Amino acid sequence: MVYSFKNSLYPPFFYLYCGYRLKGADMNENITYIFQGTNYMDLTLYQYGRETCAPLLSCGPAAHNHYLLHYILDGKGLFTIGTDRSYSLHAGQAFLICPKSITTYTADKADPWTYIWIEFDGLKVPPFLSDAGLGLQHPIYAPTDPAGSRELESLMLQMLDSHDNSLRLLGGMYWILETLIRTSSRRKPPKTGNLQEFYAHEAQMYIERHYNQNITVAQLANWCNLDRSYFGKIFKDTVLVTPQEYIIRYRINVACDLLKDTDLSIGDISAQVGYDNQLHFSRAFKKVMGISPRDWKKRNRIPAMPDSKE
Repeated sequence: MVYSFKNSLYPPFFYLYCGYRLKGADMNENITYIFQGTNYMDLTLYQYGRETCAPLLSCGPAAHNHYLLHYILDGKGLFTIGTDRSYSLHAGQAFLICPKSITTYTADKADPWTYIWIEFDGLKVPPFLSDAGLGLQHPIYAPTDPAGSRELESLMLQMLDSHDNSLRLLGGMYWILETLIRTSSRRKPPKTGNLQEFYAHEAQMYIERHYNQNITVAQLANWCNLDRSYFGKIFKDTVLVTPQEYIIRYRINVACDLLKDTDLSIGDISAQVGYDNQLHFSRAFKKVMGISPRDWKKRNRIPAMPDSKE
């Protein structure tokens, strides 16, 4: 998408942050909001908005660092993953973009779509989406009945009206995920508590208390009084990532909070989240977030509003 800011007083990011409505030369209309709240471990938002696309407007091919959910309000379009899977979609459906997957989505020529979209992530997001039957192999939300689709649409539209209330936005995102789980035609049967979930939860609590230390999978298994291999299997089956991946993601989430909210150096932050070597921290951060810690800090600093003059 190309927007013109030749006569703008402020850079493009300022307008996106403030939620300005933008219209490009291709007559594509887009409004985007940047989430201004805290980065939470279990679930966090990054940005969200609404877009009315020009005919044949194509986004991609591209890979994203976080999950994106697009709900189609009107019109039609084509969603493609890689080079071999394409889905023709219409109003009332939604498509999920998973991190690191190469995707392209294109508005229909005769009836281009309008959609609401949300970029989000978090340690609890993969299990939530799995319960809804959604993921890289099954990225399309189709409701069990029209009422489910209308409920999801209403919740996502409410997000656009709550951009000045971060807690309401976060609560709304939990409600959206619950609605996806409850109304998806691919939802999994409700789970009852079991011993595997208990052990996985115990390990997660241990990580939250000791993430700044040198935690090993063997330590976690020993904490749960389980064989290392068996512990690794039940943790991944329950949480959908390996214990080591969970530790890294947790540390990087803490680091994001410190980068955004403090003036600590990259070296100090790397030490606070359990990395003795700043280079190792930077590599892990870039692998998870897609950019370096320094660049992430620059991008997530909220720009100062211009001083009003009497």
